[in-house]
Amino acid sequence: MYEAIVSLFLKSIDPLYKWLSENLLAHILAFSKEFGAIVVFISAVAFLLITVYFIMKQAKRLPKRYMLEAYDQDGKLIVIPELRVMFATYQAAASYAEFYTKLFEDKYKFKLLGIKDNISILKHSY
Repeated sequence: MYEAIVSLFLKSIDPLYKWLSENLLAHILAFSKEFGAIVVFISAVAFLLITVYFIMKQAKRLPKRYMLEAYDQDGKLIVIPELRVMFATYQAAASYAEFYTKLFEDKYKFKLLGIKDNISILKHSY
């Protein structure tokens, strides 16, 4: 008796289940797949924007220019005429410091200074 009632109940619910499965469940699953892809894309874009922000923030902290100071064997600050001492980039200043060190060997020592807003913030000896 109960089997007949349960069987009749399941047969009456079957069209409703098929309709929900075809129209509602399929759309929900497709939406969830697309939503997951959108979340991954937004996360990647947010990561890139945060990375660019920190790179730009670090670039603003760099010195505006670099200067070479020359010291003689006694450690006194001297000025050597016709030597380039002001540079816009660290690579150029370091390259010139190494070149001058090799050129003058033991006569002079050179110190690289990073200058930001008239304040020396970086010292490196060559």
